[in-house]
Parts: sequence; structure tokens; C-alpha cells
Amino acid sequence: MGLRARRLAFLLLLLGLEGCASAPIRQQNGEALPLWPNSSRWKTASLDALRNPNTWVSAAGAVAVAPWDRKISNWAVENTPIFGSVENAKSASDDLRSLCDFAMIGTALAVPGGDYPWRSRFERLLVEEGGVWAASSVTGLMKETISRERPDESDNHSFPSGHSTRAFAYNGMSLRNLDAMDLPDAGRISLKALFTTMAAGTAWARVEGERHYPSDVFAGAAVGNFVSMFIHDAFLGRKEQVTATIRADSQERSLNVGVSFP
Repeated sequence: MGLRARRLAFLLLLLGLEGCASAPIRQQNGEALPLWPNSSRWKTASLDALRNPNTWVSAAGAVAVAPWDRKISNWAVENTPIFGSVENAKSASDDLRSLCDFAMIGTALAVPGGDYPWRSRFERLLVEEGGVWAASSVTGLMKETISRERPDESDNHSFPSGHSTRAFAYNGMSLRNLDAMDLPDAGRISLKALFTTMAAGTAWARVEGERHYPSDVFAGAAVGNFVSMFIHDAFLGRKEQVTATIRADSQERSLNVGVSFP
């Protein structure tokens, strides 16, 4: 897809989301709220997405490894320590990316839907798939603008990694979905670790598969995580389960109140 086509497609996506947003979302208290975000919501979503560790750590990683890109890439391709061969790594990157997609869909369908559960889940999936597509579009524009040659010299679309972008976009949506579910802390943490590991595995497989340099996959992860969480929080908001605890100490005549987030 050419640069103009990507710009047009990205514009159509935004218009589609705006059209979808004209329909209200039913909350559990029965109040109908418009989906299209106001300026305050856009700002909060962008700041939250920037502050997320998967965004800024990945962006910092891209800068940090850039001087050693070729050396790390050559070592990974020669040794293939995780996947055993270049071809296995290429295949694994596709499989792991698909698993990240399934994780997003599964968690989206598991989020409580309030008074209109299936309508709410459909809207959630629509926004989340749109967010992933938006992240991929941003990466596509960057690829054509920067035009970096791949390690295997097959084309000039190395930076950033599209696989990493999609994997971490799916992962960002999955993490937000898990935050909106009533799960034990141990279960939520375990699932988050599993999904993030799948996304990281997708990224590393692209390095072992000689398709990307390390900075490519770090940058793709940053773009995917930022755009996905930005779109999610702007359109769906954050719905973390909040736990409040109250503990009274009769001997010390004190009352302790705590609030915890997943």
C-alpha cells in the first residue's frame, strides 16, 4: 500500500470511528454516554499511553541498542538461541502474533458488558481492532518515510517492525481488558506476563529471522503500545477493578484505609 493510500485509509478509519461513536454506550447504571471523546479524555489518554512502561521502556530501548544493531542482529541470526533456525523464527513470529490477536479477542469477549453485554463487547472489539489498525498504519507511514533496509536486504521497510507493532498493540488492548475484569490479582498478573511474553517473543523472532534489527522491534513495540492504549482509553476509558480495604486496630485505636489497583 502506497503512502497516499495509507493516509486515506487512516482518515477513513477515524471517520468510521466517529460514525460509530454517534451511538451511545450503555453503562451499568443505565446512563447513556456518547462514545466520541472530549478534549480532556484525549489528553488523559495520550498521557496515560506515554507513561505506560511498555511505551517508554520500548522507546528508550530502541535508542539504547541502536549503536549495536548490526552486531546483535548478526549474532542472533548466526546463533538463533531461542527458535533454532531463521526459518523457525520467521514462522514463530507469525504464530505468536496470531496468539496475541486471539488473546485480545478472548479478553474483550470476557469483559462484563453491563446492561447490553453483546453490544458493549462488539463496540469494544470494533474500537480495539480499529486501534490495532491505526497503530499498523502509523508504522506503515514510518516505514515508507524512513526507508531503512532490512538485515536480509530484501526491501527498505525495516524500521519500525510491523509484527512488533501489531503484537504490542494486541497486547496493550489485552492488558486493558484484563484490568476491566474481576480477576484474582495472581491470575491477572500471570495473564499479563504471559501475553506480554508472547508479544516480546514475536518481536525477538523478527530479529532471529533476519527481518529486523533490534531497534526496529523496540520502536514497533513503542508505537503499537502507545497507539493501542491511546485509542482504547480515549474511546473506552479505563475500567480497572478497585479494591478498598478497611482495617481497625483496637489496641492502637486506629483505623487504616487502603485502596489498591490491579
